[in-house]
Amino acid sequence: MQELSAGNHLRLPHEIIRLEIAKAMDGAKDARLCKAELFSGSSEWFGLSVANTFKPSRENAMAQLDPYIAHLPRHDRRKIKSELKPTTRHGRAQLRELLKASHSTPQEFPFNLLTREFVLDWLVGDRSDNEFCDKMAQVLNNPKGLIESALDLAKERKTIYSLLRDRGENNCASMQKSLQPLLDALSQLDAKEDFSAASKTARRAVKQLSFGRLIASQFAETGVDHIDDKSIDRLVAACPAASTFASLYEAYALSLIDSTLLRWRNGKTSIKPILPSDFGDMMHSVYAPYANIFRCDAHFASLLRQNPALRGRIASRSRLQSLSDVQVAENFSLQQRPPSQSEYVS
Repeated sequence: MQELSAGNHLRLPHEIIRLEIAKAMDGAKDARLCKAELFSGSSEWFGLSVANTFKPSRENAMAQLDPYIAHLPRHDRRKIKSELKPTTRHGRAQLRELLKASHSTPQEFPFNLLTREFVLDWLVGDRSDNEFCDKMAQVLNNPKGLIESALDLAKERKTIYSLLRDRGENNCASMQKSLQPLLDALSQLDAKEDFSAASKTARRAVKQLSFGRLIASQFAETGVDHIDDKSIDRLVAACPAASTFASLYEAYALSLIDSTLLRWRNGKTSIKPILPSDFGDMMHSVYAPYANIFRCDAHFASLLRQNPALRGRIASRSRLQSLSDVQVAENFSLQQRPPSQSEYVS
């Protein structure tokens, strides 16, 4: 894990789309990200600024001290606060003792990855923001240490999982809003209706929906209402991840329509629910155009293969098995051959 994953964390999915759209809106004909843009920086964590994750907590921790002196007269409170200024050694020492006694040091992720003494040093000013940021980045970007410390806790697993699947619930709500009129119309069908004709009509209606505009409006840093539909289509087409996401949106909507019609044909009158968790899985699809081989669950693999640009990249079980067989054969070959002269020397 340390060898393969340290220092090459991909940016979060929504960051990939945001950067692509920003490049396209700046006039790039091909908004594909380069390696430096695709991967998180040294002072970032999955593309998130490490500095921005902890700065507010210093203020929060200091604010939690107020209740401990609230019962004192105003003169005494002002005197204590003046003495607690971290600009003097005496003030820092007093502030440290008060923070220890009040248990006001942040305990949430990612502060719980560091020792309490280190966090206290930073809170009282014995360590600078840069020192704290460097230490935090070092811990967060160490995959082995991160899994051993954070992922062992159910709460932190949930926190990290929600970061990686950010925007899933928003995307789910957006699709629900886009498809609701169509689903309502389909729900009025009689069991004797021609479901084949209804499916064709519904599929035509889905293809007329502007999922490209929906994606661009969600991830663009500025508004896109002033951009016409043809320009939006060209903009999204220039973005490998954004266009993948838009085509997957459409494929998912079509599969939802077909599943709903099939349920009604079999006597079930309820609409197939749109699950936020599906959109969490969908967020990971933005990496597919940047991968030689992309693996995901069977349902989303079938949807992604409908995109001709990705069909050859989506891994199947047989393909994964063949890759595994090749790796085993290569390892066996390496074990059987005699060492080279350079290996003898080393």
